[in-house]
Amino acid sequence: MLWIAVLFIFVLVMSHAVYTKKKGTGLVLAAVGDDSDMKIVPPSGAKPSFEDAGEKAAQEFVLQKENGNIDKAYALGKKIADVLFEENSPVLTFCQESTESFERLQRKILFAFVADTVLNQELPSVLAETASQEFLAQIPKRDLFLSEKINDPQTLSYYLLGAKNGRERFENIGRAFALLCGDQENTGLCSLGECLCREYSRLCTQMIEEARFCE
Repeated sequence: MLWIAVLFIFVLVMSHAVYTKKKGTGLVLAAVGDDSDMKIVPPSGAKPSFEDAGEKAAQEFVLQKENGNIDKAYALGKKIADVLFEENSPVLTFCQESTESFERLQRKILFAFVADTVLNQELPSVLAETASQEFLAQIPKRDLFLSEKINDPQTLSYYLLGAKNGRERFENIGRAFALLCGDQENTGLCSLGECLCREYSRLCTQMIEEARFCE
């Protein structure tokens, strides 16, 4: 039984040490009665927040729903998907028409990336997320393989790295497009990717304007 007594004393000492250390940080546990009464006591002078990010997002969603913007965002997401799958759509014919299957696939992946980027740049977060989710939800219904490629983290990483570089983003996106087409040194593919990025951006911006969201 001696080892049980020693263990009990050790636990008491460690508990006191942890409590003392926590006390100095400004956020401690105040225990009253059993464990069900334990409460988090905020640092001195701090005021509790009654609206967290989730509550604000919910309020924003309700507001955008009431003025009709959420329905417009869903419609926009579906419209972008329709353009993606349209026969001989601008996605496949902008700049120069692509006939090779691998190049057509990469065009669609690039368009999906640009569409999501423009939505997040041009719209409030709740509308951008709604439109983007609807757009992405439409893709596996029509082409499961394309959906998997669009959501491939490795593919997205090439475009994300290129998109971060300010004025050079179009040029970097062009190089990423050529790389994903299998020929990073092909200047023609680099130029095509750069051109497509610009044209896709214009097209998506135009579709957002045509949606006529309420201010």
